[in-house]
Amino acid sequence: MRIIMLKATERLERLISMVPWLIANNGATIEELGKRFQYPRETLINDLTKVLFFVGPHPHTPDNLIEVNVQEEEVWISQANYLSRPLNLTHTEAFSLLVKGKMLLGLIGEGTNNSSLETALDKLATALGAEKDQIIVDPGIRDREIYEITNESIVTRRKMVITYYSFNEDYYSERKIQPLSIEINDMYLYLRAYCEKVNDYRTFRLDRITHAEIINEDIEQEFLHSFDNETSDKPIDLEFQFSEDSIATLIIQKSDSWIVSKYSTISVKERKDNMLEITLPVASNTWLGRLLLQLEPGTRVIENSPNIDIDAGMELAKQILDRYGLND
Repeated sequence: MRIIMLKATERLERLISMVPWLIANNGATIEELGKRFQYPRETLINDLTKVLFFVGPHPHTPDNLIEVNVQEEEVWISQANYLSRPLNLTHTEAFSLLVKGKMLLGLIGEGTNNSSLETALDKLATALGAEKDQIIVDPGIRDREIYEITNESIVTRRKMVITYYSFNEDYYSERKIQPLSIEINDMYLYLRAYCEKVNDYRTFRLDRITHAEIINEDIEQEFLHSFDNETSDKPIDLEFQFSEDSIATLIIQKSDSWIVSKYSTISVKERKDNMLEITLPVASNTWLGRLLLQLEPGTRVIENSPNIDIDAGMELAKQILDRYGLND
């Protein structure tokens, strides 16, 4: 007798196919399922009672889990109507899959003729009513001169002069730096370096370096040594530098409470009108303006430091409308 050994992925594929078939046929015998889905008996019973039995949608509470009943060689399932037919992708999900597939195609360098991935993307694009060739994927900073110069500087251990855009402060600065490493965090590339302007270590986001050149000065050994002594698993320090003298108090909708977990706050109070009163440090008027434009229209600033503009959001909105000629 031939013994069928299934990989985990093969078992998963069979279970997903089995659920809608069981629903459509109002149950089946163990023997019938084993033959139809090429499932070894003991493995089938184990997966039905110890795997499928614990499957369900969020929040995964007992009342949402699939119920599997196995009695006298018969199998029935309930509470699995969401798997009664294959799930359809939304247009957003399908487009995202198409873009990521094209990115993968560029990374692995598959040819454009008769590639399985290429064929799958063609089918997906047809289903979307789109042309795959119309989607152009920007390779990002890795394909730009700044990245090449920075990488060369690290390899040759030479200092760099850069022009850096500070997003929080909204200004450009010239800096002489001693680059140490390029690392990735949250999909962005960062340069760790010793900055001679502030005489301290700094982390620079690579796509905010607008100009870079290598100069004929070696990186000092003391910085290389101190950097090498750091633990390799130390996370990139992305803490924003906020002045203690610049604060603002906002009244926000509860739907905007995400800013409490994203940014440092001094105090958070729940009001009787079902709003939140939040006091937080502010990097600059531009930073506050950007934040206000992301929040619900009912947001307002009720207190602010003397150097912070209470109308920062409105002023930034006017600048944006002026840029597009829409502020007439």
